[in-house]
Amino acid sequence: MESWEEFAVVTGAAAAALTGLLFVAVSIRLEVIAASTDLRNRAAQTLTLFVAITMVAIVFAIPGQPSWLFGSELVLLAASGGITLFLLDRRARQHRSEQPVARLLDVLSPNLLTMTLIGIGGLLTAMGFESGLYLQVPAVIAALIGGVVGAWLLMMKTSAEPA
Repeated sequence: MESWEEFAVVTGAAAAALTGLLFVAVSIRLEVIAASTDLRNRAAQTLTLFVAITMVAIVFAIPGQPSWLFGSELVLLAASGGITLFLLDRRARQHRSEQPVARLLDVLSPNLLTMTLIGIGGLLTAMGFESGLYLQVPAVIAALIGGVVGAWLLMMKTSAEPA
């Protein structure tokens, strides 16, 4: 996994920087987002995607671990991230916002895709198929793009009207 060190550095740094962007986006529209259970949970889903990518980077950066352990860590990460995203989505759907951006965040979020790719890649890696590592690349790309879109929409498309 030593050849993946740069991947870990780049993805970890990108996810950390974008986490900061998300906090800025939420703080700009704090009144609107805080007043809406739906938007709060959508913002938390975006944060979960960024944290998941940060965790993928951390797991990649651990030196000398066997493939089965590395893959198992990715499967555990995908399962815990998937459960978190599912619960946040369920709460968001129970308290639908009148903000049109809430529907966009729901439709554009790569939650299922990201966690599925992380999990399948981890499972394949744990089973000894090193090609499973390559599934982390589209998972990271989907999460980063989805997270940026989510943060941008929260910042630019929430109106000052109550949700």
